[in-house]
Amino acid sequence: MLTLLVGCSTFAVPTEEPNEGGFGLPQQLAGETYPGTRRELTGELRVAGDGCAYLEIDGVERLAVWPAGSELSRPVRLPDATELEHGDELRVTGAVAPTALLPGGADGYWGNLTAFCAGDVAEVVVIDAVIESR
Repeated sequence: MLTLLVGCSTFAVPTEEPNEGGFGLPQQLAGETYPGTRRELTGELRVAGDGCAYLEIDGVERLAVWPAGSELSRPVRLPDATELEHGDELRVTGAVAPTALLPGGADGYWGNLTAFCAGDVAEVVVIDAVIESR
């Protein structure tokens, strides 16, 4: 019997709690349309120990759905290579949308992800662009 191990690496994501895994950073997927009226929103980036990233707006943490090409790194890297940190105040364009209206329904990718990360909050923040971070 031959056992082969290829390309194994680990990394730590700086968060307020130990990193325990997760689905990766939720991001808008090609060919999908995301509901909600687009507007400017301001909130604080919060990254949990399980890798779920939230935007806290007016005291409510909502799972953030990031622009395509974003990555979970330090904790979030945008497609333009901007690095965002846990606790950063963000000004974004996007929409607050009900989790039930995300593509694929309850049994699809978004249904599973929101069940894991969104908890009792039945809304997500769909981020189209980050205008400013501090």
